[in-house]
Amino acid sequence: MAKVPEISADFARWYSEAFMEEGDIRDLRWKGIVNVTAKSTFSIKEIEILTRLVFQGKTPASGRKGEDLNDTYNKLVSAISGNDPAFVPLQASRELQILAAVALSMIVKKDPDAAIAVTTASFNGTRMPELPFDLLGVAEDSLIELSRRMHIRDEFEELELSAPKLDFDINIEEDEVLPETEKWKTQIKDLHEATSKAIARVVAGQNRVVERLHKRMRLDEEELQMLWWLLGKHSRHLKMPFSKIDARMRPLAIAEELGRMTMVSPGPASVQAMLAKADVGDEQIKLEDAVNSMELSWAEAATDSEYVSPVTTPIHFALEQRAELGTEDKWQDGWSTLTGIKADLRLPSIKLAELFYREHLFINVG
Repeated sequence: MAKVPEISADFARWYSEAFMEEGDIRDLRWKGIVNVTAKSTFSIKEIEILTRLVFQGKTPASGRKGEDLNDTYNKLVSAISGNDPAFVPLQASRELQILAAVALSMIVKKDPDAAIAVTTASFNGTRMPELPFDLLGVAEDSLIELSRRMHIRDEFEELELSAPKLDFDINIEEDEVLPETEKWKTQIKDLHEATSKAIARVVAGQNRVVERLHKRMRLDEEELQMLWWLLGKHSRHLKMPFSKIDARMRPLAIAEELGRMTMVSPGPASVQAMLAKADVGDEQIKLEDAVNSMELSWAEAATDSEYVSPVTTPIHFALEQRAELGTEDKWQDGWSTLTGIKADLRLPSIKLAELFYREHLFINVG
């Protein structure tokens, strides 16, 4: 079993200050966080649940009716507590909030979906949980770094494969003129196993190179499509120049088109510059005006995902609610109750577009 890393000094301080505990329970919680964050990939459900635990809104982390989150929730909460049989989630909401926040602060550094979820859930600082550290700042910095890393081109030396070594020697005594049949069978079997292992190493190396080249091709295609789109300054969906698009529609329409061209999350680090180049300005716009300006068919298509959520994708959730109710004036109250955001909130158009773009990546690219 792998050794649990030494407890983080920051976590030790935060936990002790919040719960007056410096002993076995604190160490058990640290072990739980380490175990939860140890893997390299995380499901959308896991990220969603952790984000809900941190932001603690009206939407239960275990899932609303129709959401398949409960089983994942139970496993995740048990794991993050250190599999403590005495841990009662309903009586430990503050503790769960801090544990989930610490876990996310570690996950965002390697998982774009986690970094995106924190930024979209905060909704430009509208929803800010009370935490002992700046989780949003960590997530935003991680997005920039992940995007930079994702777009680094591989050096040839990193892709070059070395010739495999066949780890096999014939094991026959010098004075054996004609070895026994069984000994030959054993030798041939050993040769077969050694050859198979060598071939497996070659195949694994080739697959690694193919995977990295495929990723590079996808990124090149992404960059090319975005370049032609920006140079053309023309909306493919609305079939008109960017400058002719209604100012209320522009943030969501442009962000959605840019999102559809993004093949690898978290997308380019220069997303705000690209949105500005596509004529999305910094003028203030009401959220409900932007949502109501889109056609119902567009709203339905944009929200065709099981991962639309009041917490991590509030703009998509607004579009989904409007599409389901089919009106422009009945979705706001229910949406505001679940999200904790006022429907008439004003945001700079470019910030609204960036948030919607991030949401699109979370539910469609990830």
